Amino acid sequence: MKSEASVTRLGEKLSLDRESVLQSLDAFVAGLVEELLEKGEMPVRGLGCFKLVYIPARKAVHESATKVFPPRRKIVFFTRSVVETSDQQILERRTTLSAGQREQFCRILARYFRKSCSKMEELSLEGLGAFTKVDGKYIFVPDKALEEIVNNAYDHLTVFETESEP
Repeated sequence: MKSEASVTRLGEKLSLDRESVLQSLDAFVAGLVEELLEKGEMPVRGLGCFKLVYIPARKAVHESATKVFPPRRKIVFFTRSVVETSDQQILERRTTLSAGQREQFCRILARYFRKSCSKMEELSLEGLGAFTKVDGKYIFVPDKALEEIVNNAYDHLTVFETESEP
């Protein structure tokens, strides 16, 4: 969300310089990630809900061999109406923005997100992931580093192959 348009808009509306806006955006995304890792989900009013979903181990049989894939967690995004959220609390803990600025910050980001979604424009949240168009669909693609963090408990597990019984 560090597009020039969003940074400029936030700076103007909140009476902040560019550096302060960038620091607030970084702090906000870091707080989202922290809460996602801690609680397993992070609802954001005006956007939807980021959630960690457990994918159990699975088998794939191909001819005479069976591959066993270890379990993992996947970060998904659901567009749904959100009532309870801690986005302003994240900003309160991590920034020096006033209560009014925090509310306006969240409102501006939500508006920017909805606008980007309606136009299917790429929207990147550095450290969390990006909303992008893939095969004609607008989807959330998690940041690779974050995917590694949420799956570090499964790092020692590898895909292995066994022979299928005749």
